[in-house]
Amino acid sequence: MSEERRKRSRVSLEFPLTIAFEGKRVRGKVHDLSLKGLSCSTEEWILPGKECDITLELESGLRMHIHGRIIRAGQDGAIDFISMDETSFAHLRNLVRLYAEDADQVDEELRRPAFKSEEEPFPE
Repeated sequence: MSEERRKRSRVSLEFPLTIAFEGKRVRGKVHDLSLKGLSCSTEEWILPGKECDITLELESGLRMHIHGRIIRAGQDGAIDFISMDETSFAHLRNLVRLYAEDADQVDEELRRPAFKSEEEPFPE
């Protein structure tokens, strides 16, 4: 079994999303979600390495708009989040907290950076 490398809680959810990149709009489905990114499957091929705009579409009618980078494509696609507005972040945080095993842990994770800064070397 490999050591867990994720720095953020991940919750399993399924709901529609749209990924816009290079003038294309691709429909898909979220499989799991964190404050840092998501995994998904898409109806059409998406291009790893490309920046994109994601719209998460909840049944309530709520839409979250997030800017990200495509990490993987296919049935096991993944997108890392780059930026989002405060409202989308608040909704995302609430959604992850609602479905997380430990909601307080989600808040605690916000106190620690998800990534090392370029100035700080990784421990050897």
